[in-house]
Amino acid sequence: MKRAYEKFCRFEEKLALVLLAGLAVLVFISALMRTFKHPLNWAQDVALVAFAWLIFIGGDVAVRGSGLIGVDMVVSKLPKSVQKWLDVFYKCLIIAFLCVLVFYGIRMVRQGWSRQIAALGISYGWVTLAVPVGSFLMIISTAISLVKRIKTPAGQAVSAEKARDIG
Repeated sequence: MKRAYEKFCRFEEKLALVLLAGLAVLVFISALMRTFKHPLNWAQDVALVAFAWLIFIGGDVAVRGSGLIGVDMVVSKLPKSVQKWLDVFYKCLIIAFLCVLVFYGIRMVRQGWSRQIAALGISYGWVTLAVPVGSFLMIISTAISLVKRIKTPAGQAVSAEKARDIG
């Protein structure tokens, strides 16, 4: 299980990188072509799909790598045991919020499935599917981080490698 999860994490990181690079190249080429009066009509729609998936896949990579911004000016002044349990509480809040995103994201997919992206000939549901899928992946990453935080003594920080470790 641990090895499969590590492979999935590496795949997800590579996918986010490909989406980001592809998006940058596509937008650049699209702007260049528009300058020369030969617009790529489909480029905006492809960019929309890629950007939606990049946001949620990249969000999971950031959650897993502890790359998110934290304001701890007040929290850092508290005792270590309080800091630990505040971190646990925040992670529980994050999981609850992500569950809401999964629930309403599924509704969005159902509504969006009947709409078409004209230039691509695919359902808009492929764009909105990024919300519940990405949120579910972030729930898994946050839950793993939560379990590791609960198991870690109050004075120690949980490293990104340790947070990724399942067993």
